[in-house]
Amino acid sequence: MHKLDHVVIAANNLDEGTSYVENKLNVKLSNIGYHRDMGTHNRVVKISKSVYLEVISIDPNCGHLNSKRWFNLDSLKLQSQLRKSPQVIGYVIENVDIKILKYYEPFFKASRGEYKWKFAMPGTNASILADQTHLNGIIPSLINWESEKPINKMQDNHLNLEKIEVLLSESQSTYKNFINSLGAIEKLTFSIIKQKNNSSTVDYPKLKINIEDKIRDTIITL
Repeated sequence: MHKLDHVVIAANNLDEGTSYVENKLNVKLSNIGYHRDMGTHNRVVKISKSVYLEVISIDPNCGHLNSKRWFNLDSLKLQSQLRKSPQVIGYVIENVDIKILKYYEPFFKASRGEYKWKFAMPGTNASILADQTHLNGIIPSLINWESEKPINKMQDNHLNLEKIEVLLSESQSTYKNFINSLGAIEKLTFSIIKQKNNSSTVDYPKLKINIEDKIRDTIITL
């Protein structure tokens, strides 16, 4: 089974994303971290023993980039959606299976402060099911840590990730087969949304996560 490393929520700006998550989860996020080569910045919080939540946005103080940003953050369509509300845009698994690398772009080195890792984004070969499937976040990105993992220094809290859910319309059910072909992924589930006659599927596929608040004994959905 592929081990889940972290889940990614994006926002129009980092202040909006921070307020949204802190209010939802009743927990404080970390100090700001910077991804200089990607032109993004983030805050993080532990959401289970071995998984953390990353809140990310484009760093407005970043200069010109020589490469595209991760998680499709350069997309005008995604930026338009984020102006309405923060949303889950991706999830990252530790890479242990070389057989799936054909569906990914080459690994590149990335860093944030003292942390260093190699990262791979879904490539065009991952869109064999439909055009642009590799851009919508439902296919996991890959990570190989070259330093200590940041989760090791994060504070324990009252949160526990229950599941990541991929929401699909009935006409998108083949996406589930493709993702499953990559191998089982920790915490990942699927829901098929029943379509009414002539209903639009423009809102799908998409991701959401359910997090248990052990103090309030409730499930929070992001």
